[in-house]
Amino acid sequence: MTRNYLSGSIKKALAIIECVGKSPKPLKASQVSLMTKLDRATAFRILTYLTSLGYIFKDTSNNLYSLGHKIFEFGDKSDFLKTLTTLCFEHIKSLSYDTNHITYLAVLEGPHIVYCDKVDPLGENAPRAFRMRLDAHSCALGKAILAYKSRDELREIYKSYTLHKHTANTITTLDKLYLNLEKVRKKGYSLNEAETFDYVYGIGAPIMDSQKRAIAAIAISGTKGSINIKTVEDLASRVTDTAKLISKKLTEN
Repeated sequence: MTRNYLSGSIKKALAIIECVGKSPKPLKASQVSLMTKLDRATAFRILTYLTSLGYIFKDTSNNLYSLGHKIFEFGDKSDFLKTLTTLCFEHIKSLSYDTNHITYLAVLEGPHIVYCDKVDPLGENAPRAFRMRLDAHSCALGKAILAYKSRDELREIYKSYTLHKHTANTITTLDKLYLNLEKVRKKGYSLNEAETFDYVYGIGAPIMDSQKRAIAAIAISGTKGSINIKTVEDLASRVTDTAKLISKKLTEN
């Protein structure tokens, strides 16, 4: 009985999870097929099933696969996220101390952002296995990444997920979100104006790969007393400069 199980779909699914998890970057289905020595139809079918369960994440903008949030619950993350977190840490630490704001690093996973790291200037840092999730449409981190998705990609992301209203300021329609994201693209940074939690404000900027895709984002978080019309220009400049430094470093690796 054990031999039958190991020779079947379970073994193939685990091979795919290991393949995607060990890759330093997201993979195409054809690459997974080649690396696992599974035929394309089988690899694609299993990838689709694992994606539906949350163990694999598919970025519909480029059809690339990476580990999903369910894997994070087991206490580890893909080599790709390890590399990203390590590469970003000193930069977000400097940004946090420079601006005196809590600083975050996150990636997009469907309609949510998944926090990868956090630095508090007071030293109250989260564990490095930090994995909280938040609606992307209502936070600076999420909007910084969503801004580089097309309208069709946004429709795909939100075809079965509601833009939940968290506060009076939350954007709750796709058309309004798209208009807001156009401003983000033009300015190079995103704003969270108490859209997830009352009195919590933020400024985010995307981390871009060599193909000019937003693969992650950083953001600072504060209150209206510290992030407002008088301070946003200077703070946004510091956030975007840091994001550009990380992006440059990422493309050089």
